[in-house]
Amino acid sequence: MAGFLVEFRLQGYAKKYARWARTRVRREAIRLGIRELRQPRFVPHITLFGGARTSSLRRVITKVERIGRKYTLVPFKLGVKRGEFQKEDAYWLYLEVHPSPDLEQFRWELAQNLCRLETRISDTCQSHDRKPKYKFHCSIGKYNPGDSGKFEKLSDYAEAKCSLEAFKQHKASVFSRFFNIIKKNIFRVQEDDPGINLHLLRVTVLGRKNRIHGEYDLVLGRLLSRRQALSRYWRRRSIEVLKNIARTQHGGKK
Repeated sequence: MAGFLVEFRLQGYAKKYARWARTRVRREAIRLGIRELRQPRFVPHITLFGGARTSSLRRVITKVERIGRKYTLVPFKLGVKRGEFQKEDAYWLYLEVHPSPDLEQFRWELAQNLCRLETRISDTCQSHDRKPKYKFHCSIGKYNPGDSGKFEKLSDYAEAKCSLEAFKQHKASVFSRFFNIIKKNIFRVQEDDPGINLHLLRVTVLGRKNRIHGEYDLVLGRLLSRRQALSRYWRRRSIEVLKNIARTQHGGKK
């Protein structure tokens, strides 16, 4: 019997933002004396199902592929604010994810089909996996709940210092920062769309020790092996096809 997880791994600008936010939060947690419940390796991702256990990872991967073939463009937005929630064993900080109806439908269809695949999966999956309403998020930290007062300070820090706007300022040149300050404070120009618009490019099935066992690429319409999933060549192919599809949908505009 094997444990597994189904997720979407952030790439590009969104991945850089998540890593930057996590690094800042960790530094502040150390300053406040809050113990982090560490993960072996931080991979910015959005969980779609699990963890759960199965007698056959191959059957899980095949089911993910069959459902994935029904979808091509599945948009969503990574929000500008951090959120927080509490479980019995930890406090979590996460980046908000605003799903499209397509993403909500995909996740629900995936969950229903995996739970019907075998009783073991249904019995061992998370309780929220079986519900139509789902809290999409990208976790950036898991902390000891021993001192709620300190965690509140950490949450306030994340809200103020780890927003997408703060990250954009961090990445901008000195001239760009000065220009943005003028736009915002003198001309009162605000961004119409402050989030990061993304697409569910791939659906990844992880096994023991978060090892990739299969990855379905929605825009290429094919199942990738672990080696292909980690390949820069196939990543570039995915991005190129995604751009072509988006260009076609917008009437050929570049």
